[in-house]
Amino acid sequence: MKIALIHATTTALHPIERAFHEEAPDVDLFHFMDTNLLAMMEKSGSLTPEIIRRFSLLVNLAIQSDVDCIQLTCSAFNNVTTILQPLYPVKLFRSDEAMLDEALTYKRIGLISTVKETPIALLSYLREKNPDILVESLVDPGTIHLLSQGRKEEHDERIREMIYQIDGKVDVIVLSQYSMEHVAIQVNPSVPILTAPRTAAKRCLAYLQGLPSS
Repeated sequence: MKIALIHATTTALHPIERAFHEEAPDVDLFHFMDTNLLAMMEKSGSLTPEIIRRFSLLVNLAIQSDVDCIQLTCSAFNNVTTILQPLYPVKLFRSDEAMLDEALTYKRIGLISTVKETPIALLSYLREKNPDILVESLVDPGTIHLLSQGRKEEHDERIREMIYQIDGKVDVIVLSQYSMEHVAIQVNPSVPILTAPRTAAKRCLAYLQGLPSS
């Protein structure tokens, strides 16, 4: 199996790579990255024709590599799958759909994000599935960049603060970015915490193996 991973930030690479290799050690992973995409998204605040065009270049490279499916790893860009999927024969997976489907089994969802534009993509998916879902969202814009600056502890502390701030107000907490996955084991809130890399890998692999996705 050959799976393309499309990244807009280096911080998503290791969490998803680890998840796939733990679930399927023999899988071949192909990485395609454009780190300027995140800067463009932060500047524009939404998907623009230029962002979509640049994103499609990565998808084209993945298709040319004869991959079996494509997994996005940056949640702020997930809505691009709706635009691009009709153009390609290969399945494009959102970074978060498996995690969000699990979150939808709860009544009140808490979203923790470190990119300002991420809640837009997540909320659109959640409300499409359940218009009456209750969502509480906390965002600390730009915190994701602390990781690439070598300020991991500061990053983690900000995430922990948001988790404890929202704990007790919701039934489940969703860590929106792949780069926050490691923080989940640093806290002990009163409700479950969901992270995306492992659930995304499982869904992608189940699709390729022709199994029902969980």
